[in-house]
Amino acid sequence: MDNRSLDRWRKLTTEKVGSYAIFGILRCKFENVTKGKVGDFFMVDCGDGVQVVAETDDGRIVLVEQYRFGVENFSLELPGGGIHSGESAVDAATRELEEETGFCGEFAEQIAEIYPNPAIQTNATHVVLVKNCRKVKDTNFDEFEDLSTSLLTREELADAVAEGKISHCIAIAAIAKYMLLDIQPRTSGKFESISQAT
Repeated sequence: MDNRSLDRWRKLTTEKVGSYAIFGILRCKFENVTKGKVGDFFMVDCGDGVQVVAETDDGRIVLVEQYRFGVENFSLELPGGGIHSGESAVDAATRELEEETGFCGEFAEQIAEIYPNPAIQTNATHVVLVKNCRKVKDTNFDEFEDLSTSLLTREELADAVAEGKISHCIAIAAIAKYMLLDIQPRTSGKFESISQAT
């Protein structure tokens, strides 16, 4: 790796220049503290979200498929969604999993925090692993949601990424972090017990 010291930037001002249903647009003025250069940078201000890696009690992974308006096509991906105000990542993950699939688990742990696009987005995605999942409820979709659920083994999950059947980049990053758990055991973090819905 290149060991040279990189210049730091200092934020001078922030102005909201657009506000929409699920994101805002910010114009931020930054100054390079070494060279004194000043520039305007535009950012998409989004709330944090979750990606849920849900393992069933027989070792399969819960996936959902839904229509995505940005690409005007269907997308196979992990369950997930936004974190509500005052909600932890684990709480958001278990809520989204239940709403989108009807599956609930016994234990959950955040295994990663990733940034969807740190160049222009302000938000983080929290990857939560939920273990010992079973389908115990009916789905509870949002107004414009319509999802189908499928279960894949770890091998089938890896194949789905390799073959391009899963193309959602945040889901792929979350799956990569999950797959790495076997190679690089976690040095911190513990599963929390979550109540099993009935």
